[in-house]
Amino acid sequence: MKMNKSTENLGWTAGATRHFADSALGQQVVARMRDGSKSQRALSDFILRNPVFVATHGIEDISQAAGISASTISRYVRDLGIDNYAAFRAEVANRVHDLIAPVTKLESRLAQGAQGASASESSLASARAQLDSLSDDATAAAIQQATKTLCDARQIWVIGFGLSAHLAAILALGLQPYRDAVFNVVQFGGTEVAAGRLMSVGPGDTVVAISFPRYSSDVIELSKAAKSMGANLIALTDSPASPLAQIADQVLMAPAQHPILSSSCLPGLALIEALLAEFLLSDPAHVHRAGRMAAIMSAYLADGGS
Repeated sequence: MKMNKSTENLGWTAGATRHFADSALGQQVVARMRDGSKSQRALSDFILRNPVFVATHGIEDISQAAGISASTISRYVRDLGIDNYAAFRAEVANRVHDLIAPVTKLESRLAQGAQGASASESSLASARAQLDSLSDDATAAAIQQATKTLCDARQIWVIGFGLSAHLAAILALGLQPYRDAVFNVVQFGGTEVAAGRLMSVGPGDTVVAISFPRYSSDVIELSKAAKSMGANLIALTDSPASPLAQIADQVLMAPAQHPILSSSCLPGLALIEALLAEFLLSDPAHVHRAGRMAAIMSAYLADGGS
């Protein structure tokens, strides 16, 4: 998708996208993302990823940013039962109203930091802004809900391919000291071995699937298979437009845009660390395990744990 400078730098916050996608209008957009024509799917993808941008820009700006003609956008809006784009923009704004001001502030900060900035400076400015975008009530609530699901699960399976395989490993390693039956699905052997390992999934289990652009089709197919066997699916991804979000029971969203690279892993990693922290403190038994582990490991530390 072709993005202009404004949407390339930030585009959305986790709270805004979730809040909009959960609304009645958002669900109409999600339905067209799933079942619409090629142009409807492309425009739905853009709207779901950038509801704050849509709420604060005119139809020509959306046309340029999404690479879709203004006439197509107008037809799309009328198909939703809304008279014109201005009314559609107002409807979107009503749903993300409380989140527009902080996003505008972040965009302004990014723009100021990007003037004459080097590639590394732009990368770090983008990372700071996207990490700030996770500090909202919707993200905190989603983390708490996911924590309860993990605590209640019979077994936990974590899956990710490509760069997301590293995030999956960090999540699995972070959970394993505090509860039994935590498995990293993708460790060695590729997709076939991962699929075989996942055949032990059943009702009462939870699968945490991680996928950011560029999305892995293997994660999608294995996640569908796990759901068909009765597992609950938590998705860690970047947008309600993500193919993984379309099939998940719960979604944890972290931005993944980067000014230079195809995507950024830092917001996803921050979300994983927040989830691990919430999980650790969710049960006194976890804290007790942490103390035992610290005592055992102190003998192996270079400074004796002091």
